[in-house]
Amino acid sequence: MTKDTPPLTEKVLVSYETKQALMSIREPGERYGDVIERVLQDRKRQDFIAHLDTIARDGEFVSLDDDPEYTEIKRGMHRENKHRKAGSAVH
Repeated sequence: MTKDTPPLTEKVLVSYETKQALMSIREPGERYGDVIERVLQDRKRQDFIAHLDTIARDGEFVSLDDDPEYTEIKRGMHRENKHRKAGSAVH
């Protein structure tokens, strides 16, 4: 535990099977709390990805190509790329 880590304050009772499952996925040097925190972070990530999948599947989208501001930004980027390519050949 580092100086910035808050002290441990809670005990969590788990079944023997749950403890064995935690032990099976524990990385070297991890405490059980670290394992639980890692599992929760993975769950949050999975939930976020599922949310993005739902938006991609059910969302209503407008094509950016129909947006004049986006078209102008794209043109500007294309011009910059042409200038960079032309300028990179000169040393």
